[in-house]
This record gives sequence, C-alpha cells and structure tokens, in this order.
Amino acid sequence: MGKPTESEIECEEQLESDGEENLATECKEPETENGEAPTTEGEKQPESESGEAPTNEDKEQPETENGEAPTIEGEKEPETENGEEPTTEGEKEPETENGEAPTTEEEEQRESGDEENLANACERQLEYETEENLVIEGEEQLETDDEENLAIDCEEEEELEIEGNLEVDCEEEFYIEGEELVAEEEEQLESNIEEELVTEGEEQEELVTEGEEQEELASEEKSAPKCLRRIASPRVGYYGIPIKNVGEIGKIDFSKLDDSPNELDGFTQMSTNVGLELPTRESYQGRSYYMYFGDLADWRSRNSLKNLRPSDHYTTYDDDWGRPLPSMNTKLSDLAYESDAQIMVQNFSVATALSEDYNPDATSGVVSYYFFGGRPYRSGFRAGNGLVIAYGEQENGKAQKQSNVMPILKLYKNEKTHELVAYAASLDTHTNPRFVEGYLKIKMSLTNERKGRVNVSMKYLNLTTRYPYTNIGYSVYMDVDRQSMNSKMYSLGNNKGLYFHKTDMRDGQDYYLYFFYNGYANHPAAMRATNNPQQRPFDDSGVIGLDDRVFYELNTPSIPDPGKDEMYPYTGNPAWALRWEPQVQEPDTVREFNLEITVSNRPDVPVEVKLDNDGEYTDEGYRITGMWNNQEEEADYVELYYKVDDGEPQKFAYKENPSVNTDESWGYTIPIDEVKKGLDHEISVYAVTVFLADNEKLQSNVETIKIRPELTIEERVFGTDGKVPTEVAPGETLKYEILVDSGYIPDDRGTYGQFTISQKYDPHLESPTDLKVIDENGKEIGTATYNVNEIVATLDTNPEVLRSTKVKFTFNAKVKEDAAEEDFVVSQATATGKYSTGDEVNQTSNEVKTKISGVLKFVSAPGVIGFGEKPKISSRTKTYQLIQVDESLSVKDSRALSRNPSWMMTAKLVKPLTGKKNNDSTLDGLYYRYGGNVSTLTKDASALVYKKKTTGKEEINISNAWTPEGDGLYLEVPAGTAKADAYDGTVQWILQNVPVNE
Repeated sequence: MGKPTESEIECEEQLESDGEENLATECKEPETENGEAPTTEGEKQPESESGEAPTNEDKEQPETENGEAPTIEGEKEPETENGEEPTTEGEKEPETENGEAPTTEEEEQRESGDEENLANACERQLEYETEENLVIEGEEQLETDDEENLAIDCEEEEELEIEGNLEVDCEEEFYIEGEELVAEEEEQLESNIEEELVTEGEEQEELVTEGEEQEELASEEKSAPKCLRRIASPRVGYYGIPIKNVGEIGKIDFSKLDDSPNELDGFTQMSTNVGLELPTRESYQGRSYYMYFGDLADWRSRNSLKNLRPSDHYTTYDDDWGRPLPSMNTKLSDLAYESDAQIMVQNFSVATALSEDYNPDATSGVVSYYFFGGRPYRSGFRAGNGLVIAYGEQENGKAQKQSNVMPILKLYKNEKTHELVAYAASLDTHTNPRFVEGYLKIKMSLTNERKGRVNVSMKYLNLTTRYPYTNIGYSVYMDVDRQSMNSKMYSLGNNKGLYFHKTDMRDGQDYYLYFFYNGYANHPAAMRATNNPQQRPFDDSGVIGLDDRVFYELNTPSIPDPGKDEMYPYTGNPAWALRWEPQVQEPDTVREFNLEITVSNRPDVPVEVKLDNDGEYTDEGYRITGMWNNQEEEADYVELYYKVDDGEPQKFAYKENPSVNTDESWGYTIPIDEVKKGLDHEISVYAVTVFLADNEKLQSNVETIKIRPELTIEERVFGTDGKVPTEVAPGETLKYEILVDSGYIPDDRGTYGQFTISQKYDPHLESPTDLKVIDENGKEIGTATYNVNEIVATLDTNPEVLRSTKVKFTFNAKVKEDAAEEDFVVSQATATGKYSTGDEVNQTSNEVKTKISGVLKFVSAPGVIGFGEKPKISSRTKTYQLIQVDESLSVKDSRALSRNPSWMMTAKLVKPLTGKKNNDSTLDGLYYRYGGNVSTLTKDASALVYKKKTTGKEEINISNAWTPEGDGLYLEVPAGTAKADAYDGTVQWILQNVPVNE
C-alpha cells in the first residue's frame, strides 16, 4: 500500500473515554510549499485513510450516487479542553490513520523491498481494515459510482492538488491504547459524520452513518474534503500505532499479555531498576544470584548491588542498576528516541555476585556475560546481544525487518514467588513519525530453586499488519568475566543446550552458565554460532560473510551438535544465537516464546552407576551386579532401575538418605520370563536421585550390557571302532567331528550370515576324505575345502542358515605311515563369522590330541570255531581236530623296535562245552598245542597260544599255523562221556605285553 503525500490533512480526534469528555480537534487544510492552498482542476477531491485531503493532478473528483458532491451535515468546529482552537504542527510530517508515514512522490517507500511487497501488504491491510470491519452497527456502506464492492489499488501514490482554498472541520478517530470501538447504541462522535475508506490511487468510496442523507454542494469545484476513518481495530496499523497517539504509559492496556486479570496480585511495581535476588542452595557458598533487565557493569563491587550508595550510582558505572524507571504519566512519545535514560528489555540476564570470600567492596565483584563487560547497550555492542523480533513475508524467507528499540515501561517483582515481570514497547524509531510495532511482556521466574533454573517467558503482542510472519531471535556475544576469548562454549548433547564453564573465579569457586533450548514448552527451534558477533540474529547484510551469517532465513536450521561436553569450534569472538519457529501472527494477537537459564558454581552431579559385565543365568533368571555412588548431599533418596530390551524401566532398588561419596554394591536377578534364554537381550541400568523439595529427579549415567547366547564349538575324534582313541598307530584312520551350537533357540530368526569353521590341518595326517557339513538331521548346509595347511567349512548363504541350527562338520584322516612315534596328532577348530544381526563371533573349540604310538593289538580274532557238525560218538577216547575258523587270529605289534617289544597270547575257556538239549551234559578235554606243548583250556587255567619278540611291524597270523599235526586247538573226548547233543562254549583270547624268552 502506498504512503500518503505531504499534502494530506492531519486530523486528530480524542475519543470519549470513561468519564472523559469527547473532544475533537480541528482538521486544518494543508498548504503547498509556497504556503498557498493546493488546487486541482476538474476533479473531485479524494481523501487519504487518515482523513487528510491529498492532491493529484488530472484525477476526477468522486461524486455521490446522484452525481452531486457530498457534504458534511451539522458538524461543529472542534475545540480543545481550554476552548482554544487546536492547530497542527507545521514542522512535523503528518501521519495517516493506519500508521503509514506520508511521503512525496520522490521519496522511497519506507523499508519495503519492492512494489510487490507493497501490494501484498496492501492486500493484508485491506483484509484487516475493510473486509471484517467494513460495516459498523448503525452504519451502511455506500457504493462507488461504478462498482458495488470496494476495489483496492495498491499502486504508488500520486500527489494530489486541491483546487481552491478549502477549509474543513472534521473529526477522526484517535487511537488510545486499551479503548475499544464504541459499542452498539453508543454515540462515538458528537456529530454524525460520513466515514469513508480510501486507498491510494483509486476512486473514493464512502461510508455514511444511518439516517444521514447526502447533499449536493453548490459546485463540484468547492466540494469539501472529508476526514477519513479507517474501519479497523484501533490496536493495529500497517506500521503499527503512531507513538503520539498512545498517550501516557500508565494508561496503556497490557491485559492481552497477561494470563489472567489477577496475574500481578502479590507483585510490587518498581520505580527503580534493580535485580531480584534468587534463593541459593547451601553449596553455593555465599554467592548471590539476580534476575535482571538491562546493562550491568561487571566491574561493580558486590556491595554496590545491595547498598546503592551515592558512590555506587548508576551514572558511576554507566549501567542500569538503580536507574529510575519511567513514571506512569510519561507519554510514550517521550521515549520515541533512543536515549541512555531508557532501560532495554531485550537484555535480560541472570547475574552473579561473587561470594564474600572475595572482598565485597572490591571492584569486579559481579559476573555477567554480555559483551562488553555486561553493558551491551551503552558500550555500543547492541548488535549481537539480546532479544530481536523479526518479520517476514515467508516462513523460509529472509527477515524483512527486525525490531529496533524496546524500552521497559513497567517493572514488577514478587519476592515470595521469585518472579520479575517487565512490560515494554517495541518502537520503530527509524521512521518519522515513529510507531509502536507491538508490546512485550517478559517474565523471569525461578522454576527450580535447588538448581537455580530460571524460565524466561517472552510474550509479544503484534500491532502491525505489514508482514504475516513473526519470529524472535536471542543472541549473546559472550564475555564471561570480561574474557571474551576465554568464553568457551560446550554442548549439553542431543541438542539439549549449551554451557560455559570458567574455573577458579576470584572467590575461588567455579562458574557455570547454562542455556537450555529443549525440554519445555515454546522452546527454541535452532541454535547457530559465529566468530563474527557484530550482527543481529537475522542479519543478512552484504558485508557479512556467508560463514558468519547466523539465521539468514526465518527458519535457518541449527549447526551440528558436537556431542555432550564437547566444545564448539568458536573461540575467536564466540557468539551464538537462538531462534524460535516462524509463524503467521495475526495483528492484535500474542505469541509466547520461552528460554531457560541456569547460573551456578557447579553442575549437578548425578549418581554414578556401574554394571558388571559378568552377569549369568540362574534357574530364576539373569543375575546382574554392580555399584553406585551418590554425589549429592541434598538427595532424599536414590532409586535403581533396569530395562530389558524395549520394555518399560523397572525399579528394583531404593535407598533413603543415601551416603555421599560411598560405593554401594547392588545385585538383582531379573526374572527368567523377561530374559528368555537363547535370545538376544540388552539390559540397561541407571539410577535416579530424587530431591523432594523441588520435585526434581536427576538421572545418572546409563550402563548397558548385551546378552548374547554363547556359541559353543566342540571337536571330537574317534577310531574306526567308534571309540575315542588314546593312541593311534601310523596307517590308522581317525574320524573327526566338529559340532557348533550357536545357543539360539528357534524363536530367534537370525541367521549365521557369513560363517566358517576352520582348522589347521595336522601334518601327520594324509589328505582328508568324506568331508561333510550337515545339520542335526543330516541335511547338507555348507561346503568344505582343504589345502595343505587348512581345512575350512563354509555355511550356505543362499538361503542363509538359521543360527538356531546345530552344525556338524565331519571328515576322516589317515595317519601317515612314516609318522613319528611319540608325536601327537593335534586338532582344534575355530568358528568365525558375522551374524545377520551384525554381531560378530569368534570362538575356538577344545583341543584334541592323539598320541602316535606303535601298539600291540588284535588285528582280528575268530568268532566261530568248529570241530564238525555231527562227529561220531566213539566207545573209546576220541580226538576231534579243528575244521572251522571264520576269522584269522592275527596280531600286530607296531611298537618301536628300540623298545625291544615282545608279547604273549593265552586262551582260556570262559564257558565249557555244554549240551544244548541237556545243560547238564558237558565235555571236558579242549586242548591247545603250541610248540609241542599241550595245555588244557579250563575256566580256571589258561593255555599258552603264542609268544613273540617283535622284530618287525608286520601282521602275525597265528591261526595260519593251526594244523592237525601242528599248533592249534583240538578236542579230546574220553570214552563213555559223550552223549548225543550239540555242544557250544566260549574261548577268550588274551594278548599280553610281556617280556618273553624265545
């Protein structure tokens, strides 16, 4: 929307207030630069929104519906309270009613980027000024000559000239903060006047009150200009409210910023600006902390904050401690220009007075953090310090405008609830005339006495219609204790906030300053930092380097969080800024923003928890143990919690009045149904320190262990007889089995992934045979390979093998013939891999050792020996020769000849030859002949079968020498002892390692 020209009439009017008279001022006709009345040829005289009559060449003068020029009926010439005729100030530039600064054609549009922005702004202003408030009770809207609806043309305004010298008496609404439009059936002005809504560059449209009639003037050339009234809320305007229209500070209505009408009950209004001291915990050791607004010189002494002696006057330090606040009869217009007498609300802080261990009358007894020395406003470092309100066209666009001056108008304190409340105005002092863009209420309140945590609630009442989006930024050019270069900035981690730490201050204590920007309502949305602090949060000036810009858009994202207790890389001139979320803020509405701050001499120290890694399963569940150590003297009790996987935390231990700095052991068995064996589990343990006084809970570190089923791998070796050998002879075959059990149960759906079983291959063995990789059901689930040094089994990956599967890897290996005796065949397998869950496994089996040694052993032995199926019974003593042997009786002695091995074999009758039909019938007389010597085989006596001193490793077949004339078994049946029957018995062959003499 364009600006009114200098030729517009300045119209002022004071509305009727409770018990006050309704006064009207006179609208005087503007003059041209030469002092003559402007003229216009052949046109009707349009009006500006403020009721001033602009001029414009070659424009027609608008007419009423009957074509006659409108008139004003029954208007009186307004008078001032003293009866004198009011006059306008010729030196001041007139203003329009909507708060736009009038300019000539040659002047540039104020703070607008381009004509498109003006058009957008015009449309928004129309919405608030016309569409909703166009018709007022008791009034009706007149139509223009050719359009039924109002049309808004937001073109650049052209200067109008008024033909003739017209003098007009008119009345115009005067915005007084806190007053509402006159309600139904109330008389708003003393006389009924015509109200018209006019936008620059278009034909005039009229609003007339009910009952009025339009009258024609005698001639169109002498039609009287009308004082225009903008049909809109008196609380808003394009640029805001003209400061001169506000009046006294005491009469400003801040009620929209309050949560309730009684919010300030119990508060005391302050006439002098001082900080509100906060209660401190005992461990602060004598320091004092203050919530405070404005500049505070940190070279003050501690006592200068308490005594306010003449020598400690604010003029001495050129700061705001003790500076008088505006009186309630001060007009806001008196604050329209920046002045050192003003106290700025944007610089709120939590200040520290060092303890009395440091001389309380010595200088530098105060610690602040704004550059320079706690005095950003008066030291000339306003940019980069404090609160800024930003306005813009788009959520992700640049800030089109940032706030200028925000002086405190009222200040209240409540020493019982520890709250400090400031009301302020956001003033645009860069324009002429000056405007109120909005009002602020900033309440600082103690939310946690033990920690000294302060919540800063910032509420902003928007009074402009110029831009749809608002946002705020808060920035600090850090200067802790006047050591900007040493003001190191650290992260609280997880975008929780940032802090500053300085050790060993002048009172011997540390200094911690925390800014939290998460975990509460209306918290900041982003944080950025820079080494170029000489800029406001949303500055995007061409002189600022790209890397030095902070929030170059209303929603610029945060810089990366370096991690808990890690330092941000800004050490030159560290500065940082916060922003909140940009939002559309309707005119005459309130937005709230919050920030939380803590200053202390030490951080909170949570309980330290330790969780042992050697937990184990029992029949009841999983047993965990550990230790905790409480660090806080003020702790009322400590609670211990565990959490399994994604389950809810469970409290399992509780200790009232815990000891300080004492290691306390703890142990607990988690029920088995929460930690089912054979599955993955993650167990976390932490402690919570509870402070009942302020309902605060402080969580400790979190200790975590992961329970994984233990993979087992076992290697076994067998001889060809299926037994576990203790020794093996060269040439003999060993059978190997490697068993792998991951420990997982079928409920687990993970797979082995890339998984191998490998073993270094013993050089005493020949190449392996019969390699197989199978599951417990014999199904092949992998492949095996061999090279000279290693044997490897690899599980299938397509499809992958479920890790609940038990794996068996088998192969056979023959001991080499030249294997040296007394050596060992050594085997040990290793399972390695990475499960589908990402967990890695590397487990080694038991070691299997088999000694290589020559052995004395049976190669074979007969299972059946026969003397004939139907031998004839003789009446004489009869001898029966051996005629049937199913296996040879063979022995092999592979023992080292150096050991002079020898051996002997004997036999005895374990079961006598007994009749099958008649068990009482037995045959005695089983003999064994060896080397000419005959021995009887009985149950109690053994017969020598063979003896040998070993001279080679060849197999000895004893049964080859069994002949009727030679060695061997034979049966001799005495006469009369045999009966017709089938007889069987059992012979035991006994091989003995004994020295023999041949």
